[in-house]
Amino acid sequence: MSNTVCVIGAGIGGLMAGALLAKEGYGVTILEKATRVGGSAGSYIRKGHLFPTGATIAFGLEENGLLHNLFDSLDMKIAFDWLDHPMDVVMEDRKISLYQDRAMWKEELGRVFFERKDDVLAFWQRLEQLSEAVFGVTSSGVSLPIQKMYDVGKLPKHALFHAGSMLRLARHATHTVEDLLRKYSLESYEPFRQFLDAQLLDAAQTDCTKAALLPSSLALTIYGRGSFYVDKGMSQLSEALAQRIVELGGEVVLASPVKEIVHKEKKWHVASKKRNEAFDIVINNSGVSFGPRTSHSEVKEFSWGAFRIDALLDASIVEEQLQCKRLPFALQIVPEQHMVFDGHGPVYATFQPSYNRRNERVEGEVMLTCSIHADPERWGYLSKDAYEERKEELAETMLGEIERVLTIEKYIRYSEAGTPETYKTFIGKSSVGGFPLTVKNAILRPKSIRSPLPRLYIAGEQSFPGPGTLSSALSGFHVARAIRKEYPLK
Repeated sequence: MSNTVCVIGAGIGGLMAGALLAKEGYGVTILEKATRVGGSAGSYIRKGHLFPTGATIAFGLEENGLLHNLFDSLDMKIAFDWLDHPMDVVMEDRKISLYQDRAMWKEELGRVFFERKDDVLAFWQRLEQLSEAVFGVTSSGVSLPIQKMYDVGKLPKHALFHAGSMLRLARHATHTVEDLLRKYSLESYEPFRQFLDAQLLDAAQTDCTKAALLPSSLALTIYGRGSFYVDKGMSQLSEALAQRIVELGGEVVLASPVKEIVHKEKKWHVASKKRNEAFDIVINNSGVSFGPRTSHSEVKEFSWGAFRIDALLDASIVEEQLQCKRLPFALQIVPEQHMVFDGHGPVYATFQPSYNRRNERVEGEVMLTCSIHADPERWGYLSKDAYEERKEELAETMLGEIERVLTIEKYIRYSEAGTPETYKTFIGKSSVGGFPLTVKNAILRPKSIRSPLPRLYIAGEQSFPGPGTLSSALSGFHVARAIRKEYPLK
C-alpha cells in the first residue's frame, strides 16, 4: 500500500497537494528548509515584523473561483477583502487604474489610451473572449502535457458544449501577445505596449514579444474576475493549509532542509536535518534539484529573481497621502530612468497593514514592500563591497521612483533592501519567478507534474500551469489527483 508521501518544500503547491492527499488518508510529511511555510507565498521576519516573501494579491477566491473551490474541497474558509481598485500602473506619460468593475475598466481603457481608443477596446474585447475560453479549459481540470487518461479532466465534456471557443483557442494556440497587437495595428503604440509589458513581466515573466497569448489573456484580464487581499497577508493561505494538514493527521517539519533523496527497494529514502525516513512517494515543491531528473530547475532556462525593499511607514501617510490621492492596494511604476546595475521591468509597491512576528496588528504603522525583477546570477558574483554598493544604489533608485508618484520619504521609520541572495537565505532559492510563459513553455512543451523517476512528482511554479500562487495551487491539485489515481489507497 503506497500511502506515505514526503513533500519537499512548503510552497503553496506542495501544501495544496499535501492537504488534498491527507484528506484522502495518505500519510503526509512536509519538509521545509525555512522556519516558516509558504515559499513565494509566505513571509519572513525582519525588525520584529512580518513581511511577505512575494505574492501580495490573491486571485481565484471569488464564488466558484479556482482557488475558492480547492479550499472548499478541504472544508476551509479563507477571510479576505475584495479589491475593487487593486492597482495603478504609472507609465512614462500617463497612469491607468485597474478596476474590478467591467464598465469602469472599459471607460478607463478608453480614457487613458485615447489616441487609439477604438482599437484598444477591440483588442481588449478579443482578449476577454480568449480569456473566457482559457478559463473554461482550466476549470475543466486538464493537466498538460496529457500523459494519462485522467489528465484530460472534464475537458471532453467542456469541448462538446463549447466547440466555438475551443476552435478559437486552436487558432491562437501558438500566437504571442505581439501577434494580437499586430491584428489591431497596435504593435507600435508605445503607451499600450508599456502597460501590457508591465503586467506581463509580473504575470508571465516575459513581455509582449514572447508571452504566449492564451495564458497571457487570462493573466491580463484576471482582475475583472476578482482580486483579493487575504486577511494578514498571503502567508495566511499557506499557514492555513499547513494547519489543515496537521488537523488531517499529517506533519509539517520546519527548519529541516533536505540533503539527499535516494530511490532504493521501491522506497524514497529522504535525509533532512530533522528527518531520515523512507517514503512511498515524493513531491518536490522546492524548486531546486536533488539529483538528475528530480526537478525542472535542471533545465538551463532563465528564471527571474527579485530585488526588494521592506519598509515601515508612519500611519499618518494614510490620512495625508493615500486617502486624498485614492491610491489602490498596489502601484506598478515604469521607471523614468534606467535602473542601476540590475533592475528589470516595473517597480511594484504595495501598502498593507503592519503585523509583528506574532501576527498582531501594529497600530500607527503601514507596511511598504516594493520589488523589481533581477538576475539571480549577477548578485552571486559580486564581492562584499560591490554587493553592498550596488544594493544601496538600486534601493535609492527604486525609492526615488516611488517618491515621484507619492511622497513617502518623510514617513519612513525603517527600510531595508534585499537581493536574490536574500531570498536564498529566507526561502532557500534565489529564483522566485518560475519559467517565462513563452509559447514553448506554456503550449508546446509545458512542464509536467511527473518526473521520469518512479513515484516522484513536481509541484509549484516550475510545473503547468506556471508562475503565480493560483497556478502553483492548481499544480498541487494535479499532483494529488495523479497520486490518487496511480497509487490509490487499498
